[in-house]
Amino acid sequence: MTVPKLPQAPRAADVERRQTQAALQDSESRYRRFFESAQDGILILDADIGHITDVNPFLIEMLGYTREEFLGKQLWEIGPFKDAPAAQAAIIELQSKGYIRYEDLLLETRDGRRMNVEFVSNVYWADQQHMIQCNIRDITARKLAEAALSQSMAELHKRNEELDAFAHTVAHDLKNPVHLTMGYADLLAKGYLTMSR
Repeated sequence: MTVPKLPQAPRAADVERRQTQAALQDSESRYRRFFESAQDGILILDADIGHITDVNPFLIEMLGYTREEFLGKQLWEIGPFKDAPAAQAAIIELQSKGYIRYEDLLLETRDGRRMNVEFVSNVYWADQQHMIQCNIRDITARKLAEAALSQSMAELHKRNEELDAFAHTVAHDLKNPVHLTMGYADLLAKGYLTMSR
């Protein structure tokens, strides 16, 4: 007769491995949700060779290029980043400094629209390799608002100068009649005093 084997308790190493895998999957899931739902464009590049390894849906929609048009390409091979020397110089600067930021970069979408973007990029270490993350924020509306404000301020300044000139002219033109009226009043007053004596 054979004795049935009782189930063995999981070993501590197996439990720890499963917990680590679960934590890793949870972390990857959170990262993927963030990446997919971000309201800024995000590009991920292999820092050593400069190839694009991932792009989020927001950037795809913002620029009008397909995911396939981004993946595996160098940054300067993609339509909106076509200034190859500038893009290559930026990659070199990024690799040496670990971080770059452009406050106002002009990009062109697939359909030819020009947009102002803020471009922030940094290098980090992941999965035993250096990665580059590029965050791209559309600031076109802000730039248009700044231009409109600047134009309004210039118009206001011009109108203030015109108002100052008008006030100066009116003040000058009113001085003569006032002086004349005061002179006549003075004469009348002197005449009245002479008649009353």
